[in-house]
Amino acid sequence: IKGPSLLSMWVGKSEEGVRKIFERARQVSPCVIFFDEIDSLAGKRGGMQGGSRVTENVLNQLLAEMDGIEDLTNVIVIGATNRPDILDPALLRPGRFDRIVYVPVPEEEGRLEILKIHTEKMPIENKAKLIEELSKDTEGFTGADLESLAREAAMLALREDIETEKIKKEHFLKAMEKVLPSVSKNDQERYKQIESKYLKSAKAALTNSSASYTG
Repeated sequence: IKGPSLLSMWVGKSEEGVRKIFERARQVSPCVIFFDEIDSLAGKRGGMQGGSRVTENVLNQLLAEMDGIEDLTNVIVIGATNRPDILDPALLRPGRFDRIVYVPVPEEEGRLEILKIHTEKMPIENKAKLIEELSKDTEGFTGADLESLAREAAMLALREDIETEKIKKEHFLKAMEKVLPSVSKNDQERYKQIESKYLKSAKAALTNSSASYTG
């Protein structure tokens, strides 16, 4: 589920959308609810980045569904974001999103497999060797970046000769001048720091929660 797609200009429609998703999930369980770009629904309340009243209402509805009166039996809720720093802290408390997993950009082996997928049907000169070289030269590239790189190389080859039968290394090298890594090393380091921060917060919250029950 794309987070922004749930937001509506009509009063109450966004919250209704969240309710219907969880209602449907309970009906067809076991199942997984996956929210992409969850930061668009669950930004910090009351702050500059908290968004409108609509997003606050959606967040409240989301929290109510996740730990409300009706149990989420055999329903797993997963959220993905590239802005964990703007998520509302209430969303990360035990019983809600209490497992935080940092997904880094792919390493060389992963980039090689991704390139194989996106170039599978492309007529590339010396494909195996070139793909291996590209996997080494594309540090910091995400899967989407690699897909864009392959597409750009194909477009460059066609612009050069509409009847070309091969995409060459030179086309990929030119494509790399246009398609740059979308995640810098500074960004990667920042994400690691955020992960560490939230993991510590989650552990502290879990410890405090356990202490309150045991007295």
